[in-house]
Amino acid sequence: MPVSVLLIEGSEDHAQAVTRALVDPWLDWRLLRAASVGQARALLAGERIDIVLVARRLHDGSAYDVFASLQGQPTLMVVHEGEEADAALAMRHGFVDFVVRDADGRYLLNLPAQLEAALERSTEKRARLQAEAMLARQHRLLQAISQAQGLFIASAPPRAAFEALLQEVLVLTQSAFGVVGQVEHRPGQAPLLRVHAITDISWDDASRARYAQVAEQGMVFDNPQSLVGAALISGEPLISNQPSSDPRSGGLPHGHPPLTAFMGLPIHAAGQLVAMVGVANRAGGYSSADVHFLQPLLNSVGQLEMARRADIERREVEARWRSLTQLSSDWYWEQDAEFRFVRFEGNAHSSGLPNPNHLGLTRWELPDAIVSDSQWRVHRAQLQAHEVFHDFEMQRLDADGAPIWVSISGEPIFDGEGNFTGYRGLARNITERKRAEAEIQRLAFFDELTGLPNRRLLLERLERVAAACERGACHGALLFLDLDNFKNVNDTLGHECGDHLLLQAGQRVVECVRTTDTVARLGGDEFVVILQGLHAREPEAAVEAEVVAQKILRVLNQPYDVQGSEVHSTPSIGIAMFRSAQPAAQELLQRADLAMYQAKAQGRNTMCFFDPAMQASATARSALEADIRQGLQRGEFLLHYQPVVDVHGVVLGAEALVRWEHPQRGMVYPGDFIALAEHTGLILPLGRQVLQAACEQLVRWSGVPASQSWTVAVNVSTREFRHPDYVQQVLDVLRQTGADPCRLKLELTESLLLHDVEDGIAKMQVLRTQGVGFSLDDFGTGYSSLSYLKRLPLDQLKIDQGFVRDVLTDPNDAAIACTVITLAHSLGLEVVAEGVESQGQRKFLLRNGCQRFQGYLFGRPGPADGLLAGR
Repeated sequence: MPVSVLLIEGSEDHAQAVTRALVDPWLDWRLLRAASVGQARALLAGERIDIVLVARRLHDGSAYDVFASLQGQPTLMVVHEGEEADAALAMRHGFVDFVVRDADGRYLLNLPAQLEAALERSTEKRARLQAEAMLARQHRLLQAISQAQGLFIASAPPRAAFEALLQEVLVLTQSAFGVVGQVEHRPGQAPLLRVHAITDISWDDASRARYAQVAEQGMVFDNPQSLVGAALISGEPLISNQPSSDPRSGGLPHGHPPLTAFMGLPIHAAGQLVAMVGVANRAGGYSSADVHFLQPLLNSVGQLEMARRADIERREVEARWRSLTQLSSDWYWEQDAEFRFVRFEGNAHSSGLPNPNHLGLTRWELPDAIVSDSQWRVHRAQLQAHEVFHDFEMQRLDADGAPIWVSISGEPIFDGEGNFTGYRGLARNITERKRAEAEIQRLAFFDELTGLPNRRLLLERLERVAAACERGACHGALLFLDLDNFKNVNDTLGHECGDHLLLQAGQRVVECVRTTDTVARLGGDEFVVILQGLHAREPEAAVEAEVVAQKILRVLNQPYDVQGSEVHSTPSIGIAMFRSAQPAAQELLQRADLAMYQAKAQGRNTMCFFDPAMQASATARSALEADIRQGLQRGEFLLHYQPVVDVHGVVLGAEALVRWEHPQRGMVYPGDFIALAEHTGLILPLGRQVLQAACEQLVRWSGVPASQSWTVAVNVSTREFRHPDYVQQVLDVLRQTGADPCRLKLELTESLLLHDVEDGIAKMQVLRTQGVGFSLDDFGTGYSSLSYLKRLPLDQLKIDQGFVRDVLTDPNDAAIACTVITLAHSLGLEVVAEGVESQGQRKFLLRNGCQRFQGYLFGRPGPADGLLAGR
């Protein structure tokens, strides 16, 4: 059947252009055109429409006026260039996509593919909803089977069991009323139905009173000239969707509502007709599919009914076997008054019967039982109270070590004088039922292709995470991912290759997050990530979410190996932050979805925050990160040097300080970019460039008599020092440049060494054996232990400029500076005062034993040539 496309466009020229683009014999599409909202409504009411393409504005209304008349058809809005934001808003109101109408009509080339993609997504969504409905119906069927088993096993009277069965069948078939009863056979006569459950259909008082008199024994129905009688006689399912003209219809009691549809379901067991279900007046009637769907329930009821009848026949057997029949199961067991097993009977190969060696043990002493402590407490309390118990479920291992599930029921045993002597009961192997329940759970909550949580489980987890964030006063983030141009992969390589790509993409995203986070697939090429436990402050939480999003962007930009072919597919990511249960989960998903479409509108293969302010901050960080990367490639980073002098003002060396000569921003100082470089890992290549330049400068100074003895100090970041190859990288730079290791001093911070003291000491010792010196920078501002300090292979301590600044006015700063000087001397270390800006500060420090100085008093940081020229 051809696809019917409704084009709603007031412009005749544009309508003709779209028609030429879509009317193609290869597509087999039927194109209908409406020029106004009124014409569109008329066509929608009288024609079968599969998909709608509507202009944003029409002379008698807008696309939104048409949308209200749709019956679920996927609809795309046509907008002019510059109206993309309005189109994205329309998608929040139900439009599935939008078409940007450019001036030269290039969009018409992609229009058929865009419509096909929208149809495919709509079809997938309908199929998913139908599958979920079927799963729910199957789950209800399993519940009905389980309920029937429980009622029959508990020896419930026929009325209670069949009334419960009738209610479940009415729900499963969506029927207005029905009847359930036992079939009784009479020699030489037609079978009769003893009704134990029937819908109250408002008969007259006489009929209701007559039924009440026989309700416990069951009302007899034996009229063969009726639909129920016809089903009883034939023993086969009977469906009549036009009872008014069916010759078999008749025999309805006075006051019974007329039948519009009827289905009779005989129930067989062991080749015998034992019961029957009749349901009526379902809208649309019944079909053989209903019979097939209900057959597992009918089979179970038939078997249970046969078992119940067998129980009745065996009631005269001695008390032990009478209890056994009431608990109809797979094996029999007995315990003594101390709850120790004394007897097992059953088929050990098929039922999972415990090992005979377990005789003499209690149930909780079994070595292969897998039961929680709380379950044991409840079960033991029942036994101590001498209560009857049903369906105590436990997991254990069979003789081969494979896990099995067992359901156990039992009752206490009393002797003739009423004394408790033990327990007896039956147990059933329910492993297959548990596996079926687990499979239903998997199908209901997990994506069939990737095994990731589906939309249903995603929304449940999102609600829990939002509530946890509210309790914990922290933030969470929702990342909505869509693979760019994924349809091209399906179209060119086939759906099987597309599935392989989706599997790899899902696994890559999982590897980018923590085990406490959630990665779900919504369907098609859409994935969603829930991040929880983020920072309490929103800006910091947004940075954490951005880091994960950038990581996902990087891994999904890597090529995919799909059946031997290299395939590329990039993602667009939308991010919505949250910290409470409001807004609702669905609204959060819509926000992230909208942000994702904004990312696509910005050119794809990028990320976008829902919040404009947060997005601006993320954009600024992203731009700065990109500039740093380009700056590293273009060699925009350079070194300035600040002299270190002795008591006479003679230069002993200098500290290398990085600067960024940005082509637009001008000279950028470290405070504006070092933190981001550290956060993104760009500090590693930057640090290598700094060390390379500093060592090359050492070589140049060594060739000049006035500076050949100078040293250079290079700051080392935490991330650099923790890198496993840091030591080798330093040695490689020294070897490549030819710099004297004894003239190189690496400046470390106290916090850097706190992470792994032993590893830090080992690295320092390796470099120190080659002549490299070490200085502890900003001493006094961290939290290092003095016991660690004395073990570090240091050459120098540097007094932080924060203490030096107020050394003449703040007694506390003065005392700290003096303490650092004394400590350094006691450890045999040099001490350098940073930030010396006045003669008063210099004299105070000199008077208290400091003989190395650095600060504006002796020179500001500048190019290396200026340092040499000023001496």
